[in-house]
Amino acid sequence: MRLKLLLTLCLFQLCIQNAFAQAKPGPWRPYNQNTMVRPLPLDETPQYGWHTDYLGFLRGNFDMSVGIKAWPTRFSLDNFVFGGQVDILPGLRARIAFRHREGNEFPHIDADEIYLEGYDAYRAPSWDASFSLRIGHIRYLHIPYPDALSLFDSVPGTQDQYSPVETDYRSVVLEGDFATHSGFGLHWTGRAAGFSGGETPAGTVIDAYGFYRTNFLHSWHVEVRGGDLAVRALPLGQAGQPGYSAYLGKQLGEFNVGVFYEHKRTEPDYSGIAVQFRSTPITRTIGHYMIDYSRHPDGFTAQIPLLHIRFGEHTKAPKGGILMGQVSAIRIKTIDAQGFVRNQYEHRIASWGDTADPHLICVVKSQPWYLQAEALFSPHTLFTSSWFHNRAGPGQYVQRVIYNYYKVEKH
Repeated sequence: MRLKLLLTLCLFQLCIQNAFAQAKPGPWRPYNQNTMVRPLPLDETPQYGWHTDYLGFLRGNFDMSVGIKAWPTRFSLDNFVFGGQVDILPGLRARIAFRHREGNEFPHIDADEIYLEGYDAYRAPSWDASFSLRIGHIRYLHIPYPDALSLFDSVPGTQDQYSPVETDYRSVVLEGDFATHSGFGLHWTGRAAGFSGGETPAGTVIDAYGFYRTNFLHSWHVEVRGGDLAVRALPLGQAGQPGYSAYLGKQLGEFNVGVFYEHKRTEPDYSGIAVQFRSTPITRTIGHYMIDYSRHPDGFTAQIPLLHIRFGEHTKAPKGGILMGQVSAIRIKTIDAQGFVRNQYEHRIASWGDTADPHLICVVKSQPWYLQAEALFSPHTLFTSSWFHNRAGPGQYVQRVIYNYYKVEKH
């Protein structure tokens, strides 16, 4: 049913795409060659070298929301979430997200995400590198910005809501990525677990692979990975297996359609299909409420925003302010198997100028959340009833943000 809804939405957007003209893309793009999500353009050319894209001490935001699940035979309130992030020092930030445990009294709250992250990035004229070290409870791994193959990555499940198991990537996760602008690159993700529950600490390489990404014939996109790939067997975060995966996509009007294939040593071969959307009135409505369909039990889900709190940030530029610097970023949320949001991550894409001076006024310009992608994958290579019965896949929602830093002259 979810695939039918997905295809229906695609056809509907094709019919109305001429009615909603899209703005021309900015003069620069994320270096991963993802053409469907562009950051807001900066007023000056992004700078090369090491960049943490620091926002300032304790600058950040928090959100509160509640989920609903509705079907003709049921209606329930679920997934009460309060979470956010703040910058602490250049290259150091914190993420905290608490969630009400399903089926329990309201005061029973779990920490869905709670970690410290040290990160840095190097941007050069012909290559880019990113590093991230997180300590705590982590539910999102894509460093730097996710490419098209990442749309098919498995999302941590909901088993922890009903039994005493861990579904996040705790306790230490280290990621590194090196990408040339010609399309070739390397990626590595490692995890150290066992720092709780009296277990013996153990290190695991979740994935370590080379990749190639490129566009060709104006509207086609291809990605290939080879090496140790992350396994899909539960619990997630086990040692990767040798294998390869490939993605082939084509731009069709206002969205991209792509197919996926993955082969690993012992796991079944996987195939999948994904659709990437642009920001339109339809995808913005879906993104604002995180609308989705899920099974077991069947129902339409939505995440209703209740509160948004900013720390050290403003929404209006000061009168007579002088623009001193900018940071461009993209926020991402993915949904779990029940259609609820349990993670959020802000990718800092580029910056210029001074953003660390505490005397500067930080003004945030954010575009609406929108549904950026829907992906389905299955441990089968033929589109039979078994493929649809065993399918899974996350939806991806994004929000483009730009931070402007103003200096106000004293008279």
